This record gives sequence, structure tokens and C-alpha cells, in this order.
Amino acid sequence: MSDAVGPKVPPSLSFTMEELERFRVVYGGTRPYRDRMSTLIWVDMFAMEATYGINPNEILRSIDELEGLASGSRIKPPTQFKFHPLNGLWHKHFFAARFIAHNISLGLSRNGLEKIVREVLGSSVNGVITEEIVAELAHRVTNEPIEKRAAEGKLTGEWIIYVEHEGRNFYLTCKPHSTGDQVIFDDIARHCRRDFPDILKWISEAAATS
Repeated sequence: MSDAVGPKVPPSLSFTMEELERFRVVYGGTRPYRDRMSTLIWVDMFAMEATYGINPNEILRSIDELEGLASGSRIKPPTQFKFHPLNGLWHKHFFAARFIAHNISLGLSRNGLEKIVREVLGSSVNGVITEEIVAELAHRVTNEPIEKRAAEGKLTGEWIIYVEHEGRNFYLTCKPHSTGDQVIFDDIARHCRRDFPDILKWISEAAATS
């Protein structure tokens, strides 16, 4: 897909607008907010599925939650950007299996792994490491951090970025944390105007009231 017809995608990934529309129909279905999703965010989801194996439903589940169509998620609540150039925009995390390792690392924090190892190995008799101890260690290292972050509503993934306008959310893009703020803004400014001609005005108004 060339830049002449839409947003940039990884060089190794190509598709037609007809394929993108089929993708949108399959995953967008009858979701009531489908018309408030930019072409850019559909391209992003297409690329994330093709490149990283992220199921689009995992992203849409977080949007369902924002729309009040789903509940029970233990993902971080949405947050508004406060600094230029993204001030006025909001971001909501979505969670997928590929983010488990990162959440385990965050959940263990600085000394969490050492603490678990000390507690589990302390139960050994005469320093003998049994299969049961190894199994308990593996379980605690992998399960406890995820369970802790889930209970605290802190599971994290990548970002869904959107703007509020006249009481409704307009979903613009989904990006990794590592994407620069200016890159995100430039993508939105360049590509989302095709779907929402006044998008820059909406962002400016939202920033003025944030």
C-alpha cells in the first residue's frame, strides 16, 4: 500500500484497499463506533496482526470498554496526554499475550525476583532442590507479578490514541510506547484528516480545555 492512498506500513507488508475493507468488515462488524475509527487505526491493527500476531479483537476489546460495551478489564485506565504535541489526545492501553513478559518484569520490580527465590528456596530441606520447589518457583515468578498487576488494574500493553469531541471518542491510531510523540502527531495530522477533516481543530479544542 503506497503513501499515495494511505498511511505507511512496514516495507515487507502490502495489501489493497479492498483487503483493508474486508478486514474492517470482519472485525468492525456492527460495532456502533466503527464510523469513528480512522483508516489509520485500521491500518495499524492490520499491520500489528501481520507483524506481531496481535489479534485485532484484543485491541477492539479495550475500545469496547471505553464505549461502555464491555467491563471487567484489568488494564490501566485511559490517560490524557499533557504535553505538546499530543496534549488534548487520550491514550488507552490494550493487552495482548506478547506483553506478558513486560508485565512480569514490571510486577517483579527491583527486588521482587530475589524475594521470591529467597522465600521458595528457604523451604528446601538441607539445601535439596526438589521438583516441587522448582515448580513452585516457576509458578510464583510467572504468575504472581501478572496477578498483582491485574488486581491493581495495571496491566499494560501498547496505546490506542483517541480524541474526545462533542461527547464521543474518535479513535485515531494505535502505536507502541516507543513511537515518538511527534511521529504520532504527524501521522494523525497527515492521515486522519481524510476521515475527519476537522481533526486538528478538535485536538486544539480538547487541549485548550484539558
